[in-house]
Amino acid sequence: RSNTAKVVPSSNHDTLSGNNLGSIPSKPTTGQEIIEARNSKRKLMDEFARDHNLKPESIKRAHRRFLAVDKNKSGVIDYTDFCEILQVDPSPQCEEVFQKYDYNKAGLIDAKEVLIALANFTGAGKDDKLKFAFLLFDEDNNG
Repeated sequence: RSNTAKVVPSSNHDTLSGNNLGSIPSKPTTGQEIIEARNSKRKLMDEFARDHNLKPESIKRAHRRFLAVDKNKSGVIDYTDFCEILQVDPSPQCEEVFQKYDYNKAGLIDAKEVLIALANFTGAGKDDKLKFAFLLFDEDNNG
């Protein structure tokens, strides 16, 4: 009769991992959903940083590679650039991390946001994390 899309019950899709099992994942709306999504993202980032042995120095090198890749100064990268700047092989885990930050599903993510997020899981101290975040946004190096 009508051409409207069938809504699949939330149990048939996984909004936290980005797996689309027949419907468009929705953004978390309740406080509990937001906390669960945040915790899921933290766990994924922690596992990713640990599995790829990411250290503060590797994130800084990734930032330098990002600056070299970002010729048009858009600040966004695609999945191939993501893997290249982090020097990791494409994998389901890498794709899941990428998808967590591809909010509008356009195949692009904000590189600074991901680098700052990863820096939180490298074992760096609070001061080093803060300095790194500042470094990312001090584009003209004038402090």
